[in-house]
Amino acid sequence: MSQDFPAAVPLGARSNGLTAFDWTHAYYAPAPMAGAMLLELFTAKIPAYAVTTEDNSPYRGLTHVAPLTESIFVERSEKKRAIEIMSHVESSQIENQFADIVGTLTLDAPTDISTHDELASLPELDEHFVPPIPEARPASDTISRVAKSGVVGGAALILISQITSWNLDGMAPWIGALTLVTGGLTLWARMIPTEESGDDGAVV
Repeated sequence: MSQDFPAAVPLGARSNGLTAFDWTHAYYAPAPMAGAMLLELFTAKIPAYAVTTEDNSPYRGLTHVAPLTESIFVERSEKKRAIEIMSHVESSQIENQFADIVGTLTLDAPTDISTHDELASLPELDEHFVPPIPEARPASDTISRVAKSGVVGGAALILISQITSWNLDGMAPWIGALTLVTGGLTLWARMIPTEESGDDGAVV
């Protein structure tokens, strides 16, 4: 790396009367921005010069290849003000470069986007599925209703006679059981398909 306090004026520069102690390192500037920074420092009447930064570390100690930078030295008494100026120049340069990159970007937007009016003008499809009207459930016949009532009533009569000891001289449980069995057998017999009933198959 360059020394913090160079003892001699760089080749091609004019001496301004400052000693080596009057100079101090102030900034590591990216090489493309060093010229703009020196120009701003010259405008602010701050003595400054730049020296190209070199990597003097041994080969095995090199961890990464750094971009080319310039070490900018300024007058010691103006270091704080010089750093503020150079930081502003660098941020402005970065913003300008970003704006140039973004300004060249273009977006290829699709042009055949369907609008609401175009969608409304599409013809309606005549063929569409219409669900069939469900058929009415057939009303149960009288025999089935009586059989169901017998099953429910017989079970209720047996339960009531056991809870309340109301058995009609011991006949209540028998009457309930007979009614329950008769109603159940009737329903079971009506559920058995006959040969005459046949099978209508699937209804389309």
